[in-house]
Amino acid sequence: MLKKILKFVGILILLLILLVLGFFWRDSVSDKYDITIDESKIPLFEEVALDFKHQYNGDKSLPIAPSALIDIDNDNIDEVFFGGGMNQEDAIFAYRNNEFVNISGEVNLPKKGKTTTTVGVVSADFDNNGFTDIILGREDGLTIYYNTDGKFTAKKIDTPINEKSTPAGLTVGDIDKDGDLDIFMATYLKKELMEGQTIFEDYTYGSTSELLLNTGNENYISITKQAGLDYIHNTFQGVLIDIDNDSWLDLVVVHDTGEARTYKNNGDLTYTMKPNPLTKKFAYPMGLAVGDYNNDGLVDFMFSNTGSTLPRALAKGDIKDASLFNEKWILFKNDGNFKFTDTAEETKIADYEFSWGCTFGDMNNDGLQDLMVAENYVDLAPNKLFRLPSRLLIQKEDGTFAPTEEKSGVVNPYFAITSLVSDFNQDGYLDMIWVNIDTPSLAYINKGGTNNYLQVDLGESVNVQGAKVTVTTPTRTLTEWLVTGEGLASDQTSLIQFGLGKESTVFNIKVWLANDKEITVDNPEINRIIDLKAEVEKQNATIGKPEENI
Repeated sequence: MLKKILKFVGILILLLILLVLGFFWRDSVSDKYDITIDESKIPLFEEVALDFKHQYNGDKSLPIAPSALIDIDNDNIDEVFFGGGMNQEDAIFAYRNNEFVNISGEVNLPKKGKTTTTVGVVSADFDNNGFTDIILGREDGLTIYYNTDGKFTAKKIDTPINEKSTPAGLTVGDIDKDGDLDIFMATYLKKELMEGQTIFEDYTYGSTSELLLNTGNENYISITKQAGLDYIHNTFQGVLIDIDNDSWLDLVVVHDTGEARTYKNNGDLTYTMKPNPLTKKFAYPMGLAVGDYNNDGLVDFMFSNTGSTLPRALAKGDIKDASLFNEKWILFKNDGNFKFTDTAEETKIADYEFSWGCTFGDMNNDGLQDLMVAENYVDLAPNKLFRLPSRLLIQKEDGTFAPTEEKSGVVNPYFAITSLVSDFNQDGYLDMIWVNIDTPSLAYINKGGTNNYLQVDLGESVNVQGAKVTVTTPTRTLTEWLVTGEGLASDQTSLIQFGLGKESTVFNIKVWLANDKEITVDNPEINRIIDLKAEVEKQNATIGKPEENI
């Protein structure tokens, strides 16, 4: 009889635990925000075949699965790179005949072997031959896959890195304007050295990220200390981007169990950390989205977080002063001159769930940036039972966001790391991929609509990394940046998308390159790709000569 009672009590306790966990897991926005939205603004998607299932080794690898969009053959259609797990090769897929097919053999994608995990990737033209290369991070450092006429060859890079650190997210740009690509390599503590996932106030716990200066001839040296970037903390990613419009590439760094840091490039190979709403506070800012969500010409940043999923008392870990802990999603509105305001509450995105990579993109071509946020944690036990949908948040005219993933047809039941967005079928609307870890990735084609658009192709040479592009219409100016590393351990398309809504006239396109040269295109034709690669090369060759309109 006692055994039956104990068994019954045990079942009740288990059910209670599941009920509580279920409450926290989906205690999100339904009763906190007005999430109604005009049906005409909701983009609709159709799932298409993509046969890639990431293999995750939880004992030896970080819980991230890298991915990148890369136009291998310069046809303005992105191919998709997926990083493989420890016992899995990398893969590249192309969109053909309404499905994604594996072309790894066609492009001579090098084999990585079974002893390392690919954990970070970005694409850029490192050797200035007009074809986009790939740089990869693995436990043993960095490797560049050079692209020559659509075929790859591998070159291992001597990577300065300490014995505790594993490369994670990567971002590249010309930080000193000397004409070659430098690298910020975020790092995370090696899996076997990890002691917990809620350690905040042990400032000796973690790894050391590296700023790698390109000195030519495939040689990279660490300038981390002299640049003022030497710290110990687990870091998922960073992005090189001009925050204050002074033409120098600044740096945003995302610390897990820590803060988001914003560093100003002083123009002399040193950086100065500038305060922001997360400075000297604590959060789990894992993903990073980059864009101008309010169309004021200044770059804004969204950071993912643990959100409403976990009880605050559990999520805050070892933080002594709980008032310093922020578990909500975070949106830095750029007020200019390195001043930021967190507008997540104002825009109605603060109270969502546990999230990973995040990406800005105009998914309905109305001229407003929308937000894709990956969810579900492969190493969190309750997530085996309770799955989050991953979010597609469409921006409304009032500047707030509403979730449409169910109506849009992009609910993701798997362990998502990031989204990738690109126009695979060349209809002018952004399509979408959920990149998932230890589960299949999912691909969707946007069914489109009647809004107009403009796409700008700058290529991926050194001077377009971090470039700022504006499109001016009779009613507004839209701004985008070409950056590497947006999302999480991933890289977005280099084909820059502008949704125009019902606008049928564009006065001009302006491009500010990383080498301080400018390109202006007056009265461009809409609903097409404006290919500026040749003009970029012309500007690269005319340093010191007056800019010319084309």
